[in-house]
Amino acid sequence: MSLRVIKLGGSLLEWPELPVRLRRWLAVQPPAANVLIVGGGPIVEGLRTIDRVQQLSASASHWLAIQAMGLTARVLADLLPEAVLVNSLATINRTPNGAPQILYVEPLLRAEQGGNAALPESWDVTSDSIAAHVAGQLAAAELVLLKSATAPEPSTAESLARHGYVDAYFPNVARSLPIRCVDLRHSHFGSKD
Repeated sequence: MSLRVIKLGGSLLEWPELPVRLRRWLAVQPPAANVLIVGGGPIVEGLRTIDRVQQLSASASHWLAIQAMGLTARVLADLLPEAVLVNSLATINRTPNGAPQILYVEPLLRAEQGGNAALPESWDVTSDSIAAHVAGQLAAAELVLLKSATAPEPSTAESLARHGYVDAYFPNVARSLPIRCVDLRHSHFGSKD
């Protein structure tokens, strides 16, 4: 069955139209099980500011940012009450056209800590790389990056990272993934969205 991992940019949480636009976008997508991973948005930006001033350890910054993603996942769950909050890959429902699922990523990433699959603890790894990592583990049919910006062309993993559209580590985990970039604020929800 087809499964789509959707990384929702955290900056979209500050946009009043997000719930309506996200529902409209989901409604016109080809049938698939939808798994959403929410970026840290302004909460993580606040952590970056604290880190610049206080020079936290890379590990502390990394895990605080992941915990912030747990907060933003809960925010989206409140904005989208029809969605289901899940905390493991095993509990993901792969039925197409089921309720959207919002993945709380910290338990998965904590379980991988110290192992070969673990992501580096660095600001080079953000929710973009985490979403690509999850998409790879789920053998997702595609990774969709829903953001507040238009992607550079070509939209290869390397080009996206080089232009700062995604984090620096992204090409390491996304090379073999079909990637689609959508500027949710300006999308017309046509066939190429």
